[in-house]
Amino acid sequence: MKPELRDIPAPGHVRLTDRVERFRGPIFTIFDDEIEFAAGDRARRQWMNHDDAVAIVALRPSESPGEDWDVLLIRQYRHAPRRIMWEIPAGLRDAEGEAEVLTAARELQEETDYVATSWYRVINFVTSPGVSDEDLGVFLAFDLTHRPSPSFTRREEEAEIVVEWFGLNAVTNAVLRQELSSPSLVAGILAANVSLSRGLKADDEVRLPLTN
Repeated sequence: MKPELRDIPAPGHVRLTDRVERFRGPIFTIFDDEIEFAAGDRARRQWMNHDDAVAIVALRPSESPGEDWDVLLIRQYRHAPRRIMWEIPAGLRDAEGEAEVLTAARELQEETDYVATSWYRVINFVTSPGVSDEDLGVFLAFDLTHRPSPSFTRREEEAEIVVEWFGLNAVTNAVLRQELSSPSLVAGILAANVSLSRGLKADDEVRLPLTN
């Protein structure tokens, strides 16, 4: 009998024998753990406790030849890889008690000046499971309206953000040519293609909670 095809939460799979906190910052904390496996083997593992996040593939019908959809991308500097990268809008789930889809809606408006009324959650992934526990959910967003946030000002890297619409096929081809490397963009664009080809169901739509 084949094992079940799904990831399994296993918080007690190993025994924690030692933990040292190496760094604490506003977004993540780095720990140095010693763990013991059931067979008795011990190992040290350094890992990052990181805020979870969301990313958004925002789509509109395209008027470009050979394209059915346009996708909204942002370009900004990323210091760790020293690259100016095209990405899909994304952000941390760092507002306590905020529904995930509301985080996605807020980040979309803050980074692009667009709001959407139709939302679908299509995939999630652990961004770097060898070193981090950050979980990222990817949404498709439709029915967009340009509406800058009245209360948010972009700063630092976000002040340099460039916002642009591209054909979904063109972006997909750039991913497959290995010219785009943001993990949320790569995963989100490929998931969008699969979801659109299979068809989105009305029952899968995620409703935006009512807010004051």
